[in-house]
Amino acid sequence: VSGAAGQSLLDAIKAAHIPIQDACEGHLGCGTCGVYLDKKTYKRIPRATKAEETLLDQVPNPKPTSRLSCAVKLSTMLEGATVRIPPFNKNVLSESDILANEEKKKCGQR
Repeated sequence: VSGAAGQSLLDAIKAAHIPIQDACEGHLGCGTCGVYLDKKTYKRIPRATKAEETLLDQVPNPKPTSRLSCAVKLSTMLEGATVRIPPFNKNVLSESDILANEEKKKCGQR
């Protein structure tokens, strides 16, 4: 995706018509816009704030390179980045859906 410097990664993803959840509409209040960054990019960009870290602690299947796309601002540091959108999010699925998905993982199903 592309966009203007300073624009959020979330806004750039949405402008490219790529499906992504954003229950709080990009106001760093829900955690639904979580993404996985490649390791190189993750290390290059500014660290997550305490507010973002708190939300990231609550998302399902966090990875060491998880970030909230509403908190990541576009800049040259993101050039060539690989960004993956997780398949589901805690805020948009019921707790039983999440537990069922975790159970499938334990059994080796997808």
